[in-house]
Amino acid sequence: MSINRPATKVAVFLFLVLSLVFTTSIVLAEEASSLPTRTAVISDTNLPGDTLTITMEQVAAQETGKQLEGWLISDDGSTLLNVGILSIESGDISHTYTSKSGENLVAGYNKFVVTVEPSGIPDTESSGIYAYSHRVPLDVITHVRHLLVEWPSGSETGIITDLQSSLSTAIGHLNKAMDSSTLEDVTSNANSAKDAIDSVLTNSASLNHAALAASQAPSDTTVSENAANVASTQNNIDAWAAAASTQIDFATTKTTAQSVKIQLTSALGYLESALNGVDANADGTIAAVANEGGANQAYTAAQAMATYSLSEGELAASSAGLGLGLPSTGDTYISYLLSYHSISLGLVFALFMVIGGGAIVMRTRRADYLA
Repeated sequence: MSINRPATKVAVFLFLVLSLVFTTSIVLAEEASSLPTRTAVISDTNLPGDTLTITMEQVAAQETGKQLEGWLISDDGSTLLNVGILSIESGDISHTYTSKSGENLVAGYNKFVVTVEPSGIPDTESSGIYAYSHRVPLDVITHVRHLLVEWPSGSETGIITDLQSSLSTAIGHLNKAMDSSTLEDVTSNANSAKDAIDSVLTNSASLNHAALAASQAPSDTTVSENAANVASTQNNIDAWAAAASTQIDFATTKTTAQSVKIQLTSALGYLESALNGVDANADGTIAAVANEGGANQAYTAAQAMATYSLSEGELAASSAGLGLGLPSTGDTYISYLLSYHSISLGLVFALFMVIGGGAIVMRTRRADYLA
């Protein structure tokens, strides 16, 4: 049967266009989601922030006589820390560096690069030939440092480490209350715990530095997602700490040591949740999400904000004051953005074609009817 009616032709044409766009969008989405993992992540081994774990996929083998080495670079570029030779096995790199001096790697560095060096022992100076690189913008890393290593300026502890300490202090006072025998000692220790909770809430309020960091790099999903995780834990901590404070107030109205202790049990549980989190969905993990994460999970999320997401080639140029960087030539992130926007634009175009074509079909049918 031949296709002669104009409305039928338009409908067939629209179907073909929509099918083509939809198929292309799926292919692009699959390509975008299959980007290789290439990260360097800071964590704790012996001391806070003393470890860097490099994980890289689909790394090309180096020519004979060459090897890859990793380097952390200080904010001003004056200090380079060689983290070792990055051995490639079956196209992947899995390398862990732990500072022998216990240096907190968040504190002094905001760039990580992988360079091509002559084979042999690790170099003391970089060749400057960058295979992969990433910088955490200064405006971002500054707030991350406030969270982890320095707040207020000049101190040796961060907002979250102070928060953890305040929670531990409050828990310690409640444990002393539970071990006390007289009403006076039980009540005194309970009130000391309540004072420590005030510090908990003060420190928790300063967790907004995570949001400040995210505001400096709005296109960086690693920063924004982990900042959101810190915010989720902040809400949890505030709720649990407030509940503990209220329970202490109620407990200290009791007239015997034993009756006070009974009421303090739930306050102790609230504070332990605020520090360690709760596996609310019983999946075996405690995530930095609503109703689960505590101060310890906030700490891990804040460290993750300083993740180095490596791109091929030179370091991206920094944009002073904005916390933004220009992508490197050949940056795989650009491919991701292009793929993402191609998907979005393609679907919008297809929708426009369907609506417009539908209108044409309806108009044609109406004309045929009137005729």
